[in-house]
Amino acid sequence: MEINDLISALRKYVSSGKHCVILPHVGADGDCLGSALAFCRFMNHSGLEASIILEEPVPEKYNYLEKGAHFSIHDGKPIVSDFIVCLDTGDFKRLGERGKALQCGIDFNIDHHKTNSGFAKINYIDTTVSSTGEIVYKIMAAEGFEFDKITSEGLFTAISTDTGGLRYSNTTPESMRICAHLLETGIDIGEISHRAFDMTPYPKLMLKCRAIEKMRLHCSGHIAVISLRKEDFSFLGGKDEYFDGIVNITVNTEGVLTGALLRETDAGIKVNLRSNTDAIDVSEIADSYGGGGHHRAAGCTVSSKDIDETTKQITDILCKAVGQWT
Repeated sequence: MEINDLISALRKYVSSGKHCVILPHVGADGDCLGSALAFCRFMNHSGLEASIILEEPVPEKYNYLEKGAHFSIHDGKPIVSDFIVCLDTGDFKRLGERGKALQCGIDFNIDHHKTNSGFAKINYIDTTVSSTGEIVYKIMAAEGFEFDKITSEGLFTAISTDTGGLRYSNTTPESMRICAHLLETGIDIGEISHRAFDMTPYPKLMLKCRAIEKMRLHCSGHIAVISLRKEDFSFLGGKDEYFDGIVNITVNTEGVLTGALLRETDAGIKVNLRSNTDAIDVSEIADSYGGGGHHRAAGCTVSSKDIDETTKQITDILCKAVGQWT
């Protein structure tokens, strides 16, 4: 599907509908939150009522986005609307409890993950772009939307967080041009970057210390694995948002080619994977466990309750991947 086909389909839904519900993925990050804010404002500009329904509260570091759109937490009630749009969501399971509450089909699935399962009536998956925010920007620009400061804050958050502050290999000249345009609207990229990348609550500092303490190197130092039991992070009080970015400790260690963070949850062992080389595609590993993501950043949840066994499995898989490459 070409983006012009997506835009044409959106126009038909907008012309015949009055309300739109936007569903980002569970464990919402900067890309899906910023994309949702911008898309919500786009729908409002098009004359529709639009709302963003989340599984959990907006993470503290992104709460500046809440002033720009109607964010709400799913209250367990049925979800129904003239049309439903999923953003940055790799598969239906990533909707969590909201998926069970849907009283109508999912109309649009807009994403950039190559592991997307194509679960909606209309699926637009562009794996060449940096982020879902970049797709939303292109839709809005094609429709003549005049980007204001609040919308631009959302889209810059989306693009910058999924590119590591425009540093990762998925950063393209087009990403940079879009961000330059967003900057022209008067956004404070210093403040946004500080909130998204630098500002660290004390409990997260404690978590980083624990993660470093638990990190183990394998395969001549080319692999780093962090394995955390519930008691290792009980002081967080259940705030999962503090885990955002913790896995990067592994691949930011000199000599490490690929890394993993494993932690116990009620649903199983949650696994975050990272790679420092295009030769090792961690999305394939995540996909084999029912997860997904990008070439260099992916994740999954393993149903096993045995973190030691799962850690060994993941470590062995990474060792094999590194061994084949080196």
